[in-house]
Amino acid sequence: MNIKKLELKAQIDTPFVSLDPHTGICDILGKSYPEDISAFYMQVIDWFEEYTYEGKNDLTINMKLSYFNSASQKVFTEIFEKLMDGKHFKITVNWYYSAEDDEIFENGKIYEALSGLKFNFIEYSL
Repeated sequence: MNIKKLELKAQIDTPFVSLDPHTGICDILGKSYPEDISAFYMQVIDWFEEYTYEGKNDLTINMKLSYFNSASQKVFTEIFEKLMDGKHFKITVNWYYSAEDDEIFENGKIYEALSGLKFNFIEYSL
């Protein structure tokens, strides 16, 4: 497998991203409202696309976002759509949401319904 680990440091407007093909652990954590959505997320989308064709390990995707804008929503939809092609490995999404944030929870429910992926909804306190 030629897929390399991708790690992006969190900035004020971008989340911490760690995508590890060897462990199958993928973290997207923080806030997501980058000024240039394509510049930030293109490599993330490319990584998931490559993994759907070459990846072997099951994936656990930890999504713990306290805020994301509509442009980020579209990117996450694209990522989940790409993952639907990964039929040769299991995908579990751990969707973290604050008890005070119904919108994040509802977005997770929409992604689960659209993608058909297995989502675990995990509530946390701020």
